[in-house]
Order: sequence, then C-alpha cells, then structure tokens
Amino acid sequence: MSYVVSHSFNSLENLPEINLLEQQSFTSPWNRESLEVELSNPLNLITVIRSSSEAEITGYSMTRVLPPEAELLRVAVRPQIRRLGVGSVLLNELLQKLLTLKIAQVYLEVSEKNRPALSLYRKIGFTATGHRPGYYDNGSTGAITFSLTINF
Repeated sequence: MSYVVSHSFNSLENLPEINLLEQQSFTSPWNRESLEVELSNPLNLITVIRSSSEAEITGYSMTRVLPPEAELLRVAVRPQIRRLGVGSVLLNELLQKLLTLKIAQVYLEVSEKNRPALSLYRKIGFTATGHRPGYYDNGSTGAITFSLTINF
C-alpha cells in the first residue's frame, strides 16, 4: 500500500480528524481544546499520513521542534490498521523531515505498558534512556524515555 505524507506547522486544517483519531487511540486522549492549542503552536510539526486510496487520515504525529532537538509528543494510527507498517512509514517520514530541519536529537516518552509502541520505537532506532515511575494513569504506570540521534 502506498501513502501520502504531509507536514505542517501551526495548522488547524486536520483538527476534526486528529481529534477523532486521538479519542480512538489513547486511554487519556487530549480534548479538542488542548489539541487546538497544540496544533496552533508554531513550534509543533504535525505529520499526517493518508492511504493513497483513502481521503481520511490514517495516522498522525505531533513533534515539538526546538532546534537542534525535537520531542515527539503524539503518535496515533487508526486502530483497525495498526501493525501493518503505517507507524513505521509515519515515523520514518517524520525523521526525514526533521533531518531537513537540522534536528540532531529526538526525544519521547511512552507508557511502559504500550508494548506495540515500545517495539516500534526500538525498531526505528530509538534507545531507551530512562524510566519515570508513576508517570501515567494517576501514578499507576511508568514511562520509558527514549532518544534518537539523527546523523546529518
């Protein structure tokens, strides 16, 4: 399957679809108002992926870009098509874009219970750098922090 990927800063263009995807993807999703604030933030790069055969968003990521570093804030793929490689395509396209922006280091954190995400990040090349106990779910779940160096 082929995909179309687009990147934008400070854009509310895809707010309704991203909001729906957010609600479908996370146990503690951001609400529409929070998404609106973050999508409007000029420091946040929004990457959207669509199947070339479908109009609706297949997945998205939100990355805070503060050169020479970036922090991956959100990654979501439609539940019915997870584990089909969409997340890998999305992240690889994002990393290529960050490379053009001269980003040298990317950071992220993920729930220690989110095995698919942990596997994906390791597959892409991220390295676990730490553990934050009690970070998610009202203190019941820890976060694993990751880092990736992008070589120019």
